[in-house]
Amino acid sequence: MDAGHVADDLETVILTEEQILARVAALAAELHERYADATPVMIGVLGGAATFTVDLARAYPAQAEIAWMAIKSYATRNRASGSVRLRKDLEVDISGRDVIIVDGVIDTGLTMSWLISNLAQRAPRSIAVCALLRKPDTARFADTPTHVGFDVGPGLIVGYGLDYQGRYRNLRCAAVLKPGL
Repeated sequence: MDAGHVADDLETVILTEEQILARVAALAAELHERYADATPVMIGVLGGAATFTVDLARAYPAQAEIAWMAIKSYATRNRASGSVRLRKDLEVDISGRDVIIVDGVIDTGLTMSWLISNLAQRAPRSIAVCALLRKPDTARFADTPTHVGFDVGPGLIVGYGLDYQGRYRNLRCAAVLKPGL
């Protein structure tokens, strides 16, 4: 879906499809440099990172395994509470493997911190994070290599897999949703 189809709902388009795909290719190349001698497991966080995970894996110039997790973060008054619930666990063994957690957006960093801790308990050889977007004031993960496509400003971002109430995931660009919708 093009932005023109939902233009009245969008405050601004922040990234075009072309910009996103170019950066995804660059991220895939960065990750390949790190894992040239391994077959990493890319763990996509459902559902916001599905599009990004698939495009990243397709741009990755070598073998990579894809696995999925689904988690639910809880918020109160639009603020993260720090409470996370696992909705779908991995179906692959990651012990001794190089793991790349792939997410669409890191907002506060609380959910990503939970994921890193959860996966670290499974004895992988290494863990890295790859996120398409990172919001301001996001916690940094000191001991975890982090690859970020774009640092973005505040606002509810939709498109390229990111949604609001189940809508806008199929928007090919990334855009800020108008407040109050």
